[in-house]
Amino acid sequence: MPVNRHPTTRKMRTQGSITGMERLPAVSWLLAGLLIAVLFCLYAKPAHAKHKNNHEPHIAVLYPTVSKQYSSMFEQFISGITSVPGYRFISYRVNADTTQDDIEQWSKKENIKGYIALGQTTYKLLDAIDSELPIIAGGMVATPPGISGISLSGDPETFFRQLQLLNPDINRVYFVYSKKNNGWLAERARKISKKYNIEFVPLQVDDIKQATLQYKIVLNSVRPQTDAIWLPLDNIAPLQILLPDILQTSWNKHITVFSNNIQHVRRGALFALYPDHTRQGRRLVALLKRHLENTNTPALLYPSVDYKTAVNIRTATHLKMQYDKAMIKTFDQIFPSYK
Repeated sequence: MPVNRHPTTRKMRTQGSITGMERLPAVSWLLAGLLIAVLFCLYAKPAHAKHKNNHEPHIAVLYPTVSKQYSSMFEQFISGITSVPGYRFISYRVNADTTQDDIEQWSKKENIKGYIALGQTTYKLLDAIDSELPIIAGGMVATPPGISGISLSGDPETFFRQLQLLNPDINRVYFVYSKKNNGWLAERARKISKKYNIEFVPLQVDDIKQATLQYKIVLNSVRPQTDAIWLPLDNIAPLQILLPDILQTSWNKHITVFSNNIQHVRRGALFALYPDHTRQGRRLVALLKRHLENTNTPALLYPSVDYKTAVNIRTATHLKMQYDKAMIKTFDQIFPSYK
């Protein structure tokens, strides 16, 4: 039968134990203090282990000072870059006054082990630095020889695949470009076009005057229904001036126009493949990792494979193209936008 102990009994025993501790000699108190200190150190180690980033490679992410119109693009790049674990990313905004010496001094201070350069301004500065550290470039169309990067221009194969999906009647594509910006892309497109039974017509120009003239010739010679015009990311052509004529001819002659620029779709081009900058940022880190692990990795420029799709449904209807609901759900942007 359980015994009901009186509360006062437990209180007295507790008081008695306290009295006993008060009688411990000074040496015992010293030993107890040492034990507490040891336990504190043991428990403190896990908290210290959280600072693993002290051993992670310091990677510089350089980006330019730009207007609000373009700042969002670089913010998305940086968001994708910094989401990759295993590195400590340190941002550095470049402006008109930034010099090569500024970057070199900052890099030494931050113990930088590699660079990701976003935009032409930044990679030109880094290209001038005498450093063996790997440099990966992004947020631009092309890079100078000797620097690896991922272009804003999409992989030609993804364009031809999308073109065949959205308008399977197309069998010839015109492409006006400059060798500096898109020579590499034109060569790649020429090879891949055969796979899709498309006649690829690359028209190289050297200046704005030639580009303007070439577009006028193309608009006069395109064949209705079966010809298409690809508008690349290339400042050699004044597309802000030429676009109205290109789109008007497209509408009148039932010519398919596609682009890298989502704004062209808003104004009437059939479709655009435009970069997913966040995913592209993560891919830049993967490319840098390859160079960090193997210093003999060749410096190459890669087309973007992380893209989104924008389609102008009104233009598609005018071209007598009809897309089912399942296909429409795969489009990231649809124009005109209906509420």
